Amino acid sequence: MLKRCLACAVVAFAWASSVGVAAAHERWYEFQGTHVSVSIERFMGIDFTDFEGPGRSDVHARLLLNASEPVPTSLARLGFDVFIRRLSIGVAGGVTTDSVGVIAPRIGYMFGLTPTLGLWLRGGGFYAKAGVEYFGLTGEALLSWFPYSILAFSLGPTIDVAFAKDPNPGYVSIGIPQVGMTAWF
Repeated sequence: MLKRCLACAVVAFAWASSVGVAAAHERWYEFQGTHVSVSIERFMGIDFTDFEGPGRSDVHARLLLNASEPVPTSLARLGFDVFIRRLSIGVAGGVTTDSVGVIAPRIGYMFGLTPTLGLWLRGGGFYAKAGVEYFGLTGEALLSWFPYSILAFSLGPTIDVAFAKDPNPGYVSIGIPQVGMTAWF
């Protein structure tokens, strides 16, 4: 019985020590203090868009930046976020030369999965204009990889639910996957 208790104590001590080592590897910019990030978002990806009404769905892909986007929420965006520990508050926006644009305030939370991987969940609203004015909700679940302490690459699904005044149709746009890049300061 004493041997089992001693073995359990050694295992518990080793486990507690490894937890302390793992905590020491957490990235400083991801979990502590206040930091700022600047991102380019949705610059590559595949979008499925379903407009209100029968038979009005469409799939578009873009390799770099904007191709012929069917909806303004598919535009590449510049994002600015302030992190207070893991909580992020920010805004993203994008425009084209055709008087098409989107602005999307948001709030998010970064979960640390490993020392170099995180899951950044973000949600908010948006206002977009492309001849028609849209208001709606947006959500993202981005897997972020931090190869360097000041740089992250993001990949993950997005969803935009847009509402427009009649007679214009609203839409649901799902990005699978969207790609982005973030610099941390």
